[in-house]
Amino acid sequence: MASHHFTLRRLVIAGAALMLGCALGGGIAFAAGSGATSQPPSIQLGDDFFQPKRLTVLVGTKVTWTWTGNDTHNVTVVSGPQKFRSVDQSSGTYSRVMSKPGVYRIVCTLHPGMNLTLTVRKPKAQSTPTTAASPPSS
Repeated sequence: MASHHFTLRRLVIAGAALMLGCALGGGIAFAAGSGATSQPPSIQLGDDFFQPKRLTVLVGTKVTWTWTGNDTHNVTVVSGPQKFRSVDQSSGTYSRVMSKPGVYRIVCTLHPGMNLTLTVRKPKAQSTPTTAASPPSS
């Protein structure tokens, strides 16, 4: 019974931390190619906003923008290591595999102030454990 209570407490704390991070507008990081079963990162375009406003992904991650509002919007990179732009649309999705690391400043050119910061990072190198050589026995 005590073990069940401890596990439930940990789940509640983890859920509260996740909600707090989302409420504070923190970035969300996803590991590309990690075999995780989570959905690919998605950014919503509402009427005059991107949600989330900041997102961090790894190189090779497919990011999808989904139109959820009624107005026409676009996804346009105004600064970053690689430029791209969606068509102007009021519904549907636009996807892009992020292949170059760096910070992308993304806007809707139709609505000033509607912006997003997308950070693309290189995956951390897998470190291989090293073993110290044993001195030869005499």
